Amino acid sequence: TGLRPLVDGAKPPGSSVGREVRWIRLLNALFFPLYLLMRLVEEISGEGRWYRRRKHEMVEGRPPLADDEFLRLMRASEADAPAWIAVRRVMGESCGLPSEAIHPQDPLADFWRMQWVGPDMLDIIFRMEMALGAKIARGSIDEVFCVDCWEGDFGQLAARFVKVLRGG
Repeated sequence: TGLRPLVDGAKPPGSSVGREVRWIRLLNALFFPLYLLMRLVEEISGEGRWYRRRKHEMVEGRPPLADDEFLRLMRASEADAPAWIAVRRVMGESCGLPSEAIHPQDPLADFWRMQWVGPDMLDIIFRMEMALGAKIARGSIDEVFCVDCWEGDFGQLAARFVKVLRGG
């Protein structure tokens, strides 16, 4: 029939896989000096040390908080439990922390500072949508991220998220 099986490592004729790999390698080589410069600035400014110290305090400096205990502290209903847990896991992912290291009384300012580009609301919203498999109405985002909501603790932010997800 004229069809030949591909040998390991062979690419079908007209494949752009090899070209894509070359582009990725080129971009990595071009952006690596920028990455090093950013890490240098992070260390000189003290942000890198602050992040490592704060992460150590949250992960190693106190006992982990299990999901059940977190839900009990937040007085979460059984119906809302998946939303509470999703908010916690998403915040952990965006800050490079295990979710068990996040406690309700942790200051939001620390989480915002732990995120590389600061509080990236769209990233958090996108992660929430992926975790829950549901769209979050863009109009309701303002309720979660109001101007005076940058202060406070994680428990308050999580409660606002759950309220929006509940539709109330």
